[in-house]
Amino acid sequence: MSRNNIALGEVRVGRVISEEESELPDQAATMTFDEERGVELHLPYFWEPEDGANPHYARAVQWFDLRESHLPTTLVFQDERGGVTLVGARVSGVSGRSACVGRVRAETVIFNTPRSIRPTYEVRQVTSTIDGLEEFADFRPVTHDTAFEDGGTHRTTVTVHADEAVTWEAEGFGFTIHSSVSWEAVEGRSFVIKDSRPTLITVSETGATPVQHVKAQWAVRALLSLLLGARTPWRSHEVMDNEFPLWGMGSIEHGPHNVQTLLSGTVKHHSAPPAESMPMPAFRLRDIGADGMRSWVERYADPRFERAVQPAVEVINGASAFLEPQLMMLAISLDRFGDYRFNDGVQRAMKTTIKRCLDDSGFDWSQVGSNEAIAASIANVNNDLKHPGRPTYPDGDVLTGVTRLARVIVRAQLFDLLNLDDHARRTFFGSAEVRNALTYFAHAGLTISDNGKFSRIAPEPEE
Repeated sequence: MSRNNIALGEVRVGRVISEEESELPDQAATMTFDEERGVELHLPYFWEPEDGANPHYARAVQWFDLRESHLPTTLVFQDERGGVTLVGARVSGVSGRSACVGRVRAETVIFNTPRSIRPTYEVRQVTSTIDGLEEFADFRPVTHDTAFEDGGTHRTTVTVHADEAVTWEAEGFGFTIHSSVSWEAVEGRSFVIKDSRPTLITVSETGATPVQHVKAQWAVRALLSLLLGARTPWRSHEVMDNEFPLWGMGSIEHGPHNVQTLLSGTVKHHSAPPAESMPMPAFRLRDIGADGMRSWVERYADPRFERAVQPAVEVINGASAFLEPQLMMLAISLDRFGDYRFNDGVQRAMKTTIKRCLDDSGFDWSQVGSNEAIAASIANVNNDLKHPGRPTYPDGDVLTGVTRLARVIVRAQLFDLLNLDDHARRTFFGSAEVRNALTYFAHAGLTISDNGKFSRIAPEPEE
């Protein structure tokens, strides 16, 4: 494992260089890391007029001028452990009056020294790991076989072979979901599998920024979230490009290699606690194959489809602990999914677009009510939440039931869009989340009429 990294609470001390040509001494800096915001540089300097006694701070004074900052877009931090490239640098704060500390964060942080300092870097490849990808891919990079021998002994053979992959092209990128495995062994003593999570790889032959690569990969994460109904945080990103080679002693290069990369938009995902277990997916990668993945990524490239998917994905990934915003975001998703399905540019009432989602997905929701009743109930509760002048506000059990139901209806949109078979449908409809959503209304004593209104079933009198 590379020493060129940084851990929570660690402080690295070094210098900062930029593409600016200057006769001034290098600027000292420290580099820190926190789980929410990622890497931050701290640059100490003295604020002085240009003709002051310490002209070597003139560059930092210009960088952290709050009226008109001249901070370069790219900075490279260097210490004895290597270089760290900060791209999309911005001033994150300044403290002090005469003895000052300027702080810098960046959109992209690449843990390597580039061949040249540029305002931006368009790289060939980005490799990411995401929670849920292992369950979806269902690869088997590690297998073992045990043979029992005479005398009660046995011999176990472990085979490590990460050769499974599914590849497709869409929207200017080559995509691959690839099996992966890392291990370590001590001859005669131990053998340990360190990690066997699959990776998601995008390749751009013309080059794309790391942010653009991950934006393309986001379609796959969205699919995982809807499929599993569980949080799917990004766990890591690595870039590979000739601009960031493996440097050896004496600055000898050994070609491109995977380099740890942090993005401001996903860095807080990396520290999210892992789920104890993931739900069993209703379908797997082999069920839809490269064609299904291509179709999904191409759909997601349509802004209308992306806007339908995004609110539901955010709810699944914990956007709010409160049911009110959850229901409103899920209703937005269903409204936009229905509009996408109509595909004629005509504005319709929310209950009409939601009913289209229920009709087209082809599942039987009659245990709760008719498709018309369910669509109207979701639209009614959404409007009750949005408009303070309405005379009704949903009770807690009504809000809970409708939110749970809307969540599984959004997830059900996958199955006809991806042309999935009856086995996948049955697996999804028999899952615990769907069963609980359907039975909740009966347990709560609630029924839904065709106009979307709720009524309560009076409990039977005790004998």
